[in-house]
Amino acid sequence: MHANLQTIVGKKIRQFRLADGLTLEELAFRSQLHPNYLGDLERGRRNPSLANLKKIADGLKKPLEDLISGTNSSKTIAKTQEKTPVFFSVEQERDLISLIKLLRTNSKKDRQHIVKIAKAMSVRLKTQ
Repeated sequence: MHANLQTIVGKKIRQFRLADGLTLEELAFRSQLHPNYLGDLERGRRNPSLANLKKIADGLKKPLEDLISGTNSSKTIAKTQEKTPVFFSVEQERDLISLIKLLRTNSKKDRQHIVKIAKAMSVRLKTQ
């Protein structure tokens, strides 16, 4: 992607993120991307793939076309069958981010055990 296009797309991502009141970390969680990567994109320092642009658009709850409109790109993008993204409330996302931060401090084995317990508890809560 041309450097100027990278800057335009990055500015659009930041504009949409701030308009939704999201932090970089919140958008990163929604998009399944690293916050540092998103920060570099917003500053026009990274060249995003189409797959990552789609993840970001889903995280922003915007059509992909909104991120690239005004860049002289073709406005007709083939629609592919994709998984429907799951969105959480801001409160739920903050809880999940806190949980992820806590899990990062544990070993891989401990994380796997914690996730297994959480899944079992979730199943029990749904059946009550």
